[in-house]
Amino acid sequence: MSEETPRRRRRPLQTQIPEQEQEPLRIIVGKEEDEPDWMVSAAKVSGAASRRTKAEQRAPERENRTETRSGASNGNKQKYKAANHASSSTKVHAAASASAAKKSAGSKGSGGRKTAKSPVKKTPLKPGKKERERRTARIKRTAVGVLALAVVITLAVVGAVGGSRLIDIKQTLDKGDGVFYPNIFVNNIPLEGKTLDEAAAVVTQQVTSLISSWKITLRTQDGRSWDITGDDLKMQYDVADQLDQLWAIGHTGSSQERYEQVKALEEEAAVRYTTLSYDMSRVNQILTEIKSEVDQPAVNATRVDDNTKWPPFSYTDDVPGQTLDITGLNEKICAMVDQLESGVVDLTPTLVEATVTRAQLEGQIVLLGTYETSLGKTGQYVNERHENIRIGTEKFNQLIIKSGESVSFNKVTGKRTEANGYQQGLEIAYGEYRVGYGGGICQVSSTLYNAVVNAGLQVTTRTPHAIPSSYVPMGLDATVSDDRYDLVFKNTTGADIYIETEYYKGKDNYYRTKFTIYGRPDPNGYTYKLESEVRETIPLPEPTYKQDKDGTYVIYDDETYEYSKGREGYVVDVYLVTMDSKGLEISRELQYTDTYKASAPVYYVGVTPKETPVPDYLYTN
Repeated sequence: MSEETPRRRRRPLQTQIPEQEQEPLRIIVGKEEDEPDWMVSAAKVSGAASRRTKAEQRAPERENRTETRSGASNGNKQKYKAANHASSSTKVHAAASASAAKKSAGSKGSGGRKTAKSPVKKTPLKPGKKERERRTARIKRTAVGVLALAVVITLAVVGAVGGSRLIDIKQTLDKGDGVFYPNIFVNNIPLEGKTLDEAAAVVTQQVTSLISSWKITLRTQDGRSWDITGDDLKMQYDVADQLDQLWAIGHTGSSQERYEQVKALEEEAAVRYTTLSYDMSRVNQILTEIKSEVDQPAVNATRVDDNTKWPPFSYTDDVPGQTLDITGLNEKICAMVDQLESGVVDLTPTLVEATVTRAQLEGQIVLLGTYETSLGKTGQYVNERHENIRIGTEKFNQLIIKSGESVSFNKVTGKRTEANGYQQGLEIAYGEYRVGYGGGICQVSSTLYNAVVNAGLQVTTRTPHAIPSSYVPMGLDATVSDDRYDLVFKNTTGADIYIETEYYKGKDNYYRTKFTIYGRPDPNGYTYKLESEVRETIPLPEPTYKQDKDGTYVIYDDETYEYSKGREGYVVDVYLVTMDSKGLEISRELQYTDTYKASAPVYYVGVTPKETPVPDYLYTN
């Protein structure tokens, strides 16, 4: 928005004063071709007689209206007196002519009338030359008298009408002698009877009051407010301009023009409004100041390192900002200024969201996968086995793996030795349970293996046990040993992953080992898991008998000991199941097939022959 806004003006209501243009009355003196046409008005009036047609004589009313519309203006008393003087002279001349004609007619009537006594026709005497001259003279005098009388009558009518019109014009214009005429208004204030100074004082008082009482209050929701007054906008009313135009009605021009203007007011009032001027640049400045106070930038959320949490982060909240649209606000204020409307304008800023929200940051590190297994309560070396599982589980707790980095189980847990805190326990080795340091560590590696697969990570090295494990389904185990087998996986998420482990006692009093992996979410929102299906069961082989030469289990050759019942074998297919964000299965892909060999039952047989007892009767004295 520019800092300078052109001064704006309130458009006043324009009232037009109708102008009646009428053809002026033509009064012809003498021969028409010898005299010019001219308008009868207060400025120029003639008492000379006019020649009228019979149609004009039959319509004196129309003639009077025409003369009134085009008639004389007031203000020229000398010409008015000259017109009356000419009319009087004509009247005297016409009266004398009429008297002479009357006498001539009377003389003829008294001396020339004869009574017819006999039907006998007499031949009239032919008048002489003198008699014809006298008759011609009498006819001329009679005609002149009649013409003079007509002129007198005409001038009398014209004079009467003109005089009446002049009186009306004078009386009408006298109403505005030094004051405004009726039916004239400024800002709905009637100016009738007021002088120009009085009208200026009244209108000035009105507009000054309007400006001083006008105010717009800009208010925010938090209770702050700003006022815009007429002084801020440098408001001014041009009183003189409208008053001068209204004063001109009836006070300028010829008497006839002034008269017609005043008469037009009787049909339609002259209404004007003072012109308001103001400077919107101050409004722009005020709005800019308000915007600087109201506008607040949004605050982005942040991730902060926090070793008391896992993943090791805390988050600050994002705070939305706000901005005030002063463009639209400017237009609204302009509309109120144009109408000089006071009031309160509520400022409603537009909310501005932070570009980084807490939800976004928290969504960058999410739970990818978890898996847990339960430990048995009974058996040989059960306590030692639990301790080995606890140590191996804690080795992975709060482990951070960089993008692209591979993890070796054996490297993380270290060698299973007494020096590293491991104890002796039962472990599966060479297809049977044996006692060794770190017995039970394979339950840790198998639990981790399933958590890694669930997290969508890539497993590069994994080996199944020779026999199925009791703590995971067949095909989902991963054996490890210090010198032969390892579990290796790689971080393929493109971001750091965070491993959290737990060794705890559940509500069922069984101890558990649990692995949870956090990291960047799957781009498709997928989750994963392993499922196995037994394709084939391998039956038990024939039993195996072994001599117990040491007499560990049996002594005599007729004794046997079942060392192992043997196991059926299995062929197991393992599938990777992919699910969408709602947990619905999308795909099922065969990953590998594990084979657990069958084992034959094992029996131990004694090697010492058993002696035959001697009958009692053979013993004699």
